[in-house]
Order: sequence, then C-alpha cells, then structure tokens
Amino acid sequence: MEFQQLPIEGDALGAALLAHLEEGELAGLHVVERDDGHSSADSASPFFSRAGDWFAVEESVPDRVHGRVLDVGAGAGRFSLDLQDRGHDVLALDVSAGCLEVCRRQGVESTFYGTVFDLAATEPEPFDTFLLLGHYIGLLASTEIAPRFLTTLATMANPGAVILGTCREPLATSDPYNLAYHQMNRQRGRPPGQLTIRVRWCHLATSWFDYWFLSPDELATVAAKAGWMLADHEHRGSTYLAELALAE
Repeated sequence: MEFQQLPIEGDALGAALLAHLEEGELAGLHVVERDDGHSSADSASPFFSRAGDWFAVEESVPDRVHGRVLDVGAGAGRFSLDLQDRGHDVLALDVSAGCLEVCRRQGVESTFYGTVFDLAATEPEPFDTFLLLGHYIGLLASTEIAPRFLTTLATMANPGAVILGTCREPLATSDPYNLAYHQMNRQRGRPPGQLTIRVRWCHLATSWFDYWFLSPDELATVAAKAGWMLADHEHRGSTYLAELALAE
C-alpha cells in the first residue's frame, strides 16, 4: 500500500454517522478540531435523537414550524423525520453525502446534496420554514458570508417564512482556551465567536471551514441586512433558539 500522509481529506462526519448507524455509538466517535489545536471528542448520538430526547431549547420547534420545510445541515435527519411524520413536506439538505445516506436509510424521503447556494440555483419550490438547528446558526460562517447566506434563503422563501435556529452564546464561557481564542479573533479582526474548525474521524478529516457563534444582538444585526428580523429568542443555559421572520 502506498503511504499517505494522514489525515486524508474526506467526509469525516458522514463516515462517523454511518459507522454509528451500522456499528454503534463507539464507532461514531469523532473529533472537532479548532485551528489553534484545541479539540474535543464528540458522540454521534445527538444526531440520532428523536422528539422527547432533544435538547430542552429545541422542544418548542415543532410548534413553530409551518408549511414546507428546508432542514439545513440535516445530519442524520432527526428533525426531518419528526416533521415528515407530522405531515410536513421536508427537504433535508447537507454537504455530506454520508449524512444524506444516513437520512435516507432512516426514512427521510427528500434530500439534496449541496449548499443552500447550490439549491437556490435549481429554483426550488419555495419554503415556509428553514431549520438551522443543532447550533447550525453557526453555518452563517462569517460577517462576509452570513448576509449572502440569509439573502439566499430569502430568495427561496414564501411570504411569512421563518428561520428557526439554535446557537451558543459566544461569550458564555470561562474556559481559558476559549477566552484566549476570543482574544486572538479580536486581534485578527474577527468576531470573538467565529471559529475555524474541521471534523476528524479515523483516517479522514473534512477541509477547514468557518463556523460562527453569534449573540442574539449580532444575529439581529446581520439578519436585518438580508431582509430578516429577529422575532423571538429563548435561552436554555448558554444556548438559545432564535426565530427570524422574513420582513414584509
């Protein structure tokens, strides 16, 4: 076998979720690595939780959803499956082919491989609810990408559409490594809650990507630039659920 420098770039999260589905929890353990060297080992189990086992901040989500749904960063399909069972027309979107394979194996009926920008280019039937759950407000990525991301969602929205997402409060930490990272971000002109991370599993690693933990005030500011308003938010500890409404 020809020697290859590890890790090899690939679909690490998708591989972890497939391993969890096929072999159990230990097989799905994966690492989230930050560009300062900080890393944490995570279980894939939360990706497979069903209503009743969701995080407390997510409990009100089904009551806030209406109409046709786009589940952005669907993972293993935990929200797509629940809302599909409730009669909603749901499209599960992910940039991980492995994640979408897990979605389909678990019964998610409609999937899309790609980014929200890729989906918008296909001119899909409009949506009424967009999901950025599992802390996936972080997919707004940066001050440069966030307005374009949210504007793209608006181009695919019906009147009265909402975005439901969860996020961590970026400054709600006393961890010295996180505080040092916040200061490093400030020194390089980035918001304190912006991360550059990758996911690793066995021999695989995703490419590095930006992920942004915003405060509700930061979210309201960036959303307004793209035609959305922060209609509501509720906290559970250091995490909050935000509801953005399409401005009329």
